[in-house]
Amino acid sequence: MKKILCTLACIFAFFALPSAVSAGIKTEFGLGSGYVFYGDDDLRDFLSDFGSSSQVILCGDCMLDIPLADSVILIFGLDSILDARWKGSDSVILWDYCGFVGFNIYPGLAGLYGTAGYCVGRRTDFFNLTDAENTIKNTSFGNGFAFGLGYDFGYSKLHFAPQLSASWRHIPRGGSSDDILEIKFRIKK
Repeated sequence: MKKILCTLACIFAFFALPSAVSAGIKTEFGLGSGYVFYGDDDLRDFLSDFGSSSQVILCGDCMLDIPLADSVILIFGLDSILDARWKGSDSVILWDYCGFVGFNIYPGLAGLYGTAGYCVGRRTDFFNLTDAENTIKNTSFGNGFAFGLGYDFGYSKLHFAPQLSASWRHIPRGGSSDDILEIKFRIKK
């Protein structure tokens, strides 16, 4: 199923690219924060010992925008969120990353847009614990979806433009699934 969807996305991009080049391909970069709802019960119990007072969550992404019409933009990109927690000399870093393809749709309300996308990714966990051996664990790859809302303050302008966006990403992996909420400040160039 993944191969079929990726093949269809490549064929669609191939036919849309000639008109997109004349309309102007743009790049976007975003930074922000968020929250992760981990689907694995054992991991949630383990993380509850760390608490949330010594925690930093950062997220970032980059994407390529290919306009298909005035109100529809094909997007390709990479998204990542880093959840770092520590307690004394013990620390845990959970790094979730994915690639995605989707659409930004502008319904005609100034710069307001909605996003829908297909994601493929996994999570890498780094454990640095005093009473156990330091370990790195990788989840299996999973595929899921992402939905979001945003506002493009420079919609239809040809220079740098700030955006504010919020999104939800759901990726099942093996026996569990993670839900990720992100809020980002973005720059479109």
